Amino acid sequence: MQKPPIVLPVELGVSIEDMFRPVDRAAVPELADLLDLLAEHHPLVLAAVADVDRSLIWAMQENAPLQNLDNCAQMARDVASITAPAPSSQSDRPAA
Repeated sequence: MQKPPIVLPVELGVSIEDMFRPVDRAAVPELADLLDLLAEHHPLVLAAVADVDRSLIWAMQENAPLQNLDNCAQMARDVASITAPAPSSQSDRPAA
């Protein structure tokens, strides 16, 4: 089954080419060596990542807007729980 085209509103001021372009090595210098290695030896890996990105967008288009909002809220809660500082081990001890 052919997937529908991804259409971006003109108001965003970006094109599909802007969205699906190779990662800018200058923007993520920590990954530059890895990106060079993948581009030279495993270009299909980079193509697969781009395909997954598009697949996620198509999957989101199939949801109702409120379902997308709920998914985003859940992801935000997950990120918050991961980034929250761990409770101090001393707070677990009873007061003397």
